Amino acid sequence: MKDEQIYRLLKRMIFFMGIIPIPVADFFARVLGRLWFRIDKRHRNITIDNLTWAFGREWSEEKIEQTARQVFVNIASMLFEVAWSARLSKSRFLSHFTVKGLRHVTAAHAKGKGVLVITCHMGNFEMLIPAIEGTGLKGYAIYRKLDFEPLEHLIRRLRQRFGVTMVPMRGAAGKLEDILASGGVVGTLIDQNVDWYKGVFVRFFGRPACTNSGLAKLAMKTDAPVVPLYTIRHGRQFIIQFLPEVPVTVTGDPITDIETNTQQFTTAVETMVRQCPDQYFWVHNRWKTKPWCLWPKQEPR
Repeated sequence: MKDEQIYRLLKRMIFFMGIIPIPVADFFARVLGRLWFRIDKRHRNITIDNLTWAFGREWSEEKIEQTARQVFVNIASMLFEVAWSARLSKSRFLSHFTVKGLRHVTAAHAKGKGVLVITCHMGNFEMLIPAIEGTGLKGYAIYRKLDFEPLEHLIRRLRQRFGVTMVPMRGAAGKLEDILASGGVVGTLIDQNVDWYKGVFVRFFGRPACTNSGLAKLAMKTDAPVVPLYTIRHGRQFIIQFLPEVPVTVTGDPITDIETNTQQFTTAVETMVRQCPDQYFWVHNRWKTKPWCLWPKQEPR
């Protein structure tokens, strides 16, 4: 099957998922999420381990398992919500979003150096991208292109349909500097594990997590202010919450400054996650890269 045929098939699937009545779609999401939780042992264990590390001292084992199950349901819900929202006009789509803390990004934007917005995989983060249009700011979002071209085409179209411009991560540095210099608002996700040579180790819920250092380097180079942002859902109503600007440290010691700023950004992510832990993407192995490795075994001579 050719890519164009697959693309049309995916569009039809989105269409039919989108016309399912909301109560029925929510029921399907609960069923699919709970079924996924039961049969996918690998991601179930990752999720429970992550939650245990983050909240084990505060929560009972029962609450951790209940939250883990809800994580899977929330991810399943995203599919139906994205399909449902794809049929909405811009005005109807934005009517489902309430923007809070807009003054934080407005004040940052007034500095005239653009704005870097840090966010995380929380709530329906796919719908957050087109919803940025509701802030009145010209938005750009950094993303990693998918290898499967039909799905890449479909997702990019859905994300950009209301004016946000997607910027592929590979080779983006120079373009991002130009966007910020022109007053653009650039959003990026910084809550995923990276290999040791792509980031620095900082504390996330008290545990060393290898985190991409590119945002800290860009913020230090451009002097663009950094503002945290997250979204959470309440049924089919969504809240977009901007938080106060995160200060960027520049002391002249680039290695220390990159570590310090990456830690500050990661602390902001942790603050966001704590607002609604069951809507965070805990199925991701955030602590996969270790700050150490086993010494190679020496064979006897």
